[in-house]
Amino acid sequence: MKAFIPAVLILQLSAVGCHLQSQRTTYASPDSAPFRAMHLPVGTHPSMLSIADANRDGNVDILVANGGSANVSVYLGDGKGGFSQSNGSPYSAGQNPTDIATGDFNGDGNLDIAIANHGVKLVTVLLGNGKGQFSFAPGSPFSVASNPHPHGIAVADFNGDKKPDIAIDSWAENKMLVIFGKGDGAFQTPGVKFDVGKMPYQRLRTADVNEDGYADIVTSNFEGSSVSLLLADGHGNFTRKDFSVPPDPFGIAIADLNGDRHLDLGIFHYSGHATDRSKNGMSVLFGDGHGNFALAQGSPFPVGQYPATIAAGDLDGDGIADLVVSNYEDGTLTIYLCGRNRITLAGYSPIRVGHTPHGVAVADLNHDGKGDVVVAEEEDNDVLVLLGK
Repeated sequence: MKAFIPAVLILQLSAVGCHLQSQRTTYASPDSAPFRAMHLPVGTHPSMLSIADANRDGNVDILVANGGSANVSVYLGDGKGGFSQSNGSPYSAGQNPTDIATGDFNGDGNLDIAIANHGVKLVTVLLGNGKGQFSFAPGSPFSVASNPHPHGIAVADFNGDKKPDIAIDSWAENKMLVIFGKGDGAFQTPGVKFDVGKMPYQRLRTADVNEDGYADIVTSNFEGSSVSLLLADGHGNFTRKDFSVPPDPFGIAIADLNGDRHLDLGIFHYSGHATDRSKNGMSVLFGDGHGNFALAQGSPFPVGQYPATIAAGDLDGDGIADLVVSNYEDGTLTIYLCGRNRITLAGYSPIRVGHTPHGVAVADLNHDGKGDVVVAEEEDNDVLVLLGK
């Protein structure tokens, strides 16, 4: 397969943005980059993953949705970069689990899992016992009114009752669907719908983008060339705001990318066709903390072929989140290091990983103050852990 190598770029971003610097690079292996690689076997066709503390030991763990084997693999971290599979893992997760989120859905203080089941109008909820083990919530999987079926999933308290709720896409009708939690592991189904932009296909995310104390919903609208914000009022209602972005936005990461303490958006673009490279890229929108966003000049920035997921986390220890994009077709990760006045393509980027990297996440797995990278490698049926050196 022909390699994708970013060309030399020198771009000035707007006053609200950063300065992008890039240089011609060749592919690096994980071990030649500032990472130590480790592979963890999981189920078949792992897609998305989540990093959270599943057994309440203060160390983060890895939760992987395996679409092919219809289950979730759980690896428990020792806080030093080592992982062991939870007793009983993998856990059944319903048909074709395609995205994963976490929360405490029954108020027992233990981490629970919510799964978007692709191909059926279902959401699966697995309740945790605080030891890294999971079982179906009563009534799970839950029927939802998603059209045609859920792809992305996110969890937050959207109505101020201190009980986590679930948001999923209903992209065929250009809506988001929220199912409100009852606090006992059950939900008010089939859910309430809210208008967003055209075709919010997947990878919705939630965060308090306007700093009013309420969790908001952010969607990338594939056919609308836009991002929709659903700004929450804390009572289960939302006000919609749309922002234009380059064509074919496919997924979102939310973090402070320029050190101003306001949340920003990293967005990747993909045409929906692996052979069409014209739309591949990554855009950055800088937030002002009031629910307004400005597109960084020079967006979209180059990534690899068939970008699949974007994640944010601090890889270089400067206190500002960086961006990682998994490139499904050419088996690479593209990494941009962000700072107060810059977004720089990492000198070791792109990194050659395994076959068809899909879901990606960034977290400090070994308490060294630096973000580590976790990648679901779909055709290899494993998870690649990249520990920062």
